[in-house]
Amino acid sequence: MKIGILIPSTSHGRQWTSYKESYLFNLTLKTFLITYDKEHSYTFYIGIDRGDKILDNENEIAQIKRFISIMKNVEIEFMYMDNIPKGHLTIMWNRLFQKAYDDNCEYFFQCGDDIDFKTLGWVNACIQTLQKANNIGMVGPVNNNNFILTQSFVSRKHMELFGYYFPEEIINWYCDDWINGVYKGINKLFVLQNHMCGNMGGPPRYEINNDPTFVLNFNENRRIYQDRCSEIVKRDLLKIKERGKT
Repeated sequence: MKIGILIPSTSHGRQWTSYKESYLFNLTLKTFLITYDKEHSYTFYIGIDRGDKILDNENEIAQIKRFISIMKNVEIEFMYMDNIPKGHLTIMWNRLFQKAYDDNCEYFFQCGDDIDFKTLGWVNACIQTLQKANNIGMVGPVNNNNFILTQSFVSRKHMELFGYYFPEEIINWYCDDWINGVYKGINKLFVLQNHMCGNMGGPPRYEINNDPTFVLNFNENRRIYQDRCSEIVKRDLLKIKERGKT
């Protein structure tokens, strides 16, 4: 199988001086190396900012690629996230998803750059679970909640159902709620209780929904955004049910 791993990454807000300190290298790539199933082929699609002191540095990128070269059947591509507002993660994931889809990837894993993979065999478990469901659904290792997924694994049918990875009306927060909501709504949400991964990167490197006032009235703003997300879930569930694709 050909698998695309979709990761926006940045050194913004961190005092790193080398790729070795970055979450991408020190967490995601290192722990992927010791947990992935080697019979598949993988491409990491990494979304970066122009001028990033680590990820837009030729010497640092060369070292990361050298590390990747020790992995069997693994490649890495760095893509500039040009003309995307800072922190608009859903557009970033959508752009990476489209590239991987156009490259004929069969499955896609959407995640952050600060993931600590903890269990062997998680890729095969994801693929096998989706294949049993006619490749419709979302699956993934348990993260910080046993009932929802914050890192998601889908097939090409996700693009056929929705036309994007995430609706871009959602900026960053609540994209997890959307994707869990739509797949729970069609009984295709599969949380792998026997597999785990952790977010280890600390505080976010972006503003919540690009709104500097969000935290000033946190509870009210959270309610507003939750309601908006619920409406988008209802809209997209209706859309796919009308298409008869579930």
